[in-house]
Amino acid sequence: MKDNAILLGEERLLGNDIYFAESKIESHYPLHFHDFYELEICVEGTGYQYVNGNRYEFDKHSFFVYHPNDYHEIFAETPLSLLNVAFNSTLIDEEIISDFFDYESEIVIHLTDNKLAQVREIIDMIRNIFESHRTNKDLILSHLLNALLLIVIGSEQRHEAIGKASKKNDVLQCIHKNFARSPSLEEISAYSGYQKNYFCEIFKKKTGMTYIEYLTAYKLNYAKKLLKVTQKSIKEIAIESGFSSANNFIREFKRKNNMTPKQFRNQRRDHFSSR
Repeated sequence: MKDNAILLGEERLLGNDIYFAESKIESHYPLHFHDFYELEICVEGTGYQYVNGNRYEFDKHSFFVYHPNDYHEIFAETPLSLLNVAFNSTLIDEEIISDFFDYESEIVIHLTDNKLAQVREIIDMIRNIFESHRTNKDLILSHLLNALLLIVIGSEQRHEAIGKASKKNDVLQCIHKNFARSPSLEEISAYSGYQKNYFCEIFKKKTGMTYIEYLTAYKLNYAKKLLKVTQKSIKEIAIESGFSSANNFIREFKRKNNMTPKQFRNQRRDHFSSR
């Protein structure tokens, strides 16, 4: 376990809302996290990675989905060639951001041969457009990204053309970026452009939770990642995850998970030590 995880901030996108890269990893890529979304697929090579403390093998049919603040570290057994698409949530249709990029959604999706071929084709198109100098390439990339995600999740829903980001996308991105300072309901509703009561109604309808429930759940999910991949103290994790005190953090964690943070961490250690 390590405390010195590398933060890859939005500057990693080089000023773009979407960025394509082909990664070559000979042996190891250190533990890191970032404040944007990222998709990854293995082209060749063998290896594995730890994502939020869980081990995943690389497989050509595995499609990895990284959310903001996911911790991951890559180990190559033979040289790995990876295709990566990094992007901000502002490019994603509202239905996709709520159904696919929820903080509890899956890290890895296993693709059928047919879907794998479609995914590779669209990723190649994203690479070609990204490297071009077309004046409308941002809009094209947005459409391609949404098409890619719809293929992966198997949705047959049609999506509308994107001219600009939806308010819900903006709101969720704002919450995910600022959760550690516990933005108030008044601040977030003002940011959304809606009156507070109407915002609460819409937010509950779209997410199935109140704003406070969602914010607390996101904090707890982030804290779980820190418990899995770092040796930070409970107090340090409480503060970094946006809780006012260690006692408040422990109380909320136990209420949600039926165990204390320390028990959760020890349970993880016992699991790995017994393997």
